Amino acid sequence: MAERPPKIKVGAFEVAFLADGFWRNDGGCMFGVVPRDLWKHNHPPDEHNRIRLNLTCPLIVKGADAILVDTGIGNRLSSVERQIFDHGDGWLPEHLRALGMEAGDVTHLIVSHLHFDHCGGIVRRRNSGVLEAAFPRARIFVQKGELEIAGDPRNERLRAAYRHAAEVLAPVRSMLEAIDGDTDIVAGVRAVVTGGHTRDHQAVLVSDAAECFMHLADIVPTRSHIRGPWNQAYDLDVLRTMEQKAHYLGLAAEQRWWLSFAHDDTVFAAMVKNDRGRIVLGDTVPVSERLFQSFQ
Repeated sequence: MAERPPKIKVGAFEVAFLADGFWRNDGGCMFGVVPRDLWKHNHPPDEHNRIRLNLTCPLIVKGADAILVDTGIGNRLSSVERQIFDHGDGWLPEHLRALGMEAGDVTHLIVSHLHFDHCGGIVRRRNSGVLEAAFPRARIFVQKGELEIAGDPRNERLRAAYRHAAEVLAPVRSMLEAIDGDTDIVAGVRAVVTGGHTRDHQAVLVSDAAECFMHLADIVPTRSHIRGPWNQAYDLDVLRTMEQKAHYLGLAAEQRWWLSFAHDDTVFAAMVKNDRGRIVLGDTVPVSERLFQSFQ
């Protein structure tokens, strides 16, 4: 029987750490100006300079509400793209079933931003080739500004970043809910605009009974990115990323929040602490290799 995804409790909420599987991306892109000799120890590159990454998609559950954050890559990539990124069909459906759930049980979907590795799993490609909504009952929340830029990218860099968005969004147009700024999705679950990675990038904050959990998505994509200067080459506004990172990591250390990492291949989530002015990991929720092997 497949191993169940790990969970934490946040007040009356339960957060399960689902994943869309491992993939590979260029290490230089993931760490920007940080020299390879520094990042390669915790993130060893392959012969193509790619590092192994996760596609973490937290599922926040309370009562009848099942709120999924991001969807990974999904199964819609071309054969060439699958080779480039070393990703297959995606494992979100299997991870849901390991929890005793189906795609139709997801009631809300919060998309941090519309890059392919976070929004690709909004749809599933059928054997016929047709794309359909992967979570047919979910209300899908995306920042209004993110939708506007993805729909009309104004330069070559944005066109490359959002080139998958039209195909992903077309089958779910009627399910989309454009939100403008910080928004309560349900009581205790809030979408919070951070900017930085994209202009309208959003994180998700869960707060209940003085306990908090936050998924910072691509503001802190791996455990290594808790360092202030360690940021992605993909960030449109790296100074904004650093400001938001410092703010939320500081709150998390002071108030003992759980944080989850969108792409770390060994740690789903962690508490952080301030060690003489440096933010470091405390308690962690590790990524179990058995969890991934059970779906291969």
